[in-house]
Amino acid sequence: MGRVASVWHNHNFILVWGGQSVSLFGSQLTYIALLWWVLEATGSAAALATVAIASALPNVIIGPIAGALIDRADRRKLMITMNLINGLIIGTAATLLLMGKLTLWEVYLFALLRATATIFHQPALQASIPNLVTAEQLTRANSLYQVSASSAGIAGPALGGVLVAFLGSGPAMWLDAITFFLAGASLLFALFPSPRVEIPAGIRPVIADIIAGFKFIYRQHALLFIIFLFGVVNFFLAPMNVLLPIMAKDVLHAGAEGFGLLAMAISVGMLIGGLLTASIKRVKRYGSGIMWGIAALGGALLLFGLSRHLILSMGALVIVGAAAAIANVLSVVVFQTHAPNEMQGRVFAADQAVSSSLEPIALAVIGSLLVIIAAPLLIIAGGVAVAASGLGGYFVKDMRGL
Repeated sequence: MGRVASVWHNHNFILVWGGQSVSLFGSQLTYIALLWWVLEATGSAAALATVAIASALPNVIIGPIAGALIDRADRRKLMITMNLINGLIIGTAATLLLMGKLTLWEVYLFALLRATATIFHQPALQASIPNLVTAEQLTRANSLYQVSASSAGIAGPALGGVLVAFLGSGPAMWLDAITFFLAGASLLFALFPSPRVEIPAGIRPVIADIIAGFKFIYRQHALLFIIFLFGVVNFFLAPMNVLLPIMAKDVLHAGAEGFGLLAMAISVGMLIGGLLTASIKRVKRYGSGIMWGIAALGGALLLFGLSRHLILSMGALVIVGAAAAIANVLSVVVFQTHAPNEMQGRVFAADQAVSSSLEPIALAVIGSLLVIIAAPLLIIAGGVAVAASGLGGYFVKDMRGL
């Protein structure tokens, strides 16, 4: 309990964590508001998939470059800037929507721009956590971020559904913009070191930086396999942004409320998973925890694909969320403890770029696949593949000993 208390009494950590938690809540409002607006405006799974593709592409294309720049920059100032930029992006989209002038291509553009800003923000945040807390507190600190994301995912969709129903998507998105501004403001009062790589200016040193990050990961077999695992998970989970509203509307016949409940169920599970990891004083086998977490995620996804009842579907998605949270928290701690801090911007950015590289492909084909294959069958196939990948970790020696 002493270690938990020391985290809670860490002024700088609370400022950073609290501000980002508020922003995470706002982002859930936009998730519900924007996707439902696209679905109602177009009725097209392809349009939903295109929004998701626009959000995924910057990760693959710009991610490695962002990582190199993150390790050269003051991470606190970088996060402040990205929060403000995201606030302006969402605020502009909300204003256009309120004026009745928002078009589908502008939604794609805003999704692309927001994802680009997030590429710089997220690895900078992950790389800053070891500078905010001690090594012994990393699992609990990362778990608190997971709890925040999960709590936002519970309250956000529920409130988002109510706001969209009574006020429309525009006001819900403006609330998201305000939370980004608040998150940026909270960072103004937080102080923490930001190790930087001092390299001469120019494109060649940046390229060398990027290569160094990938080489480091390649030499660490356990890290490389973790990236592969999350690549498989992301490939099959990326279309869930498209499949969830379709499952709610056409399979479970639960409407917008059902869509919100399904999204909320995943977040409830992630909250449970975050609380579980936060309650563990010491993790002995990170590798086993990650592998079994991925395997359980796949099994629960299979159950969700087979379900035709809203309550059972929600239960399956709770397990999906819990398993994903446990695997995610443990994997982040592994990266934070196995990579030098001055290289973590590149390592986390490379991790996101590689593990997300298959997402655009999955999203590009999901619309066509849904024409010939029912959504539940696609989810079932994904569940089997994810579970098999997780169990496959036992054939990787470095993972067993992690």
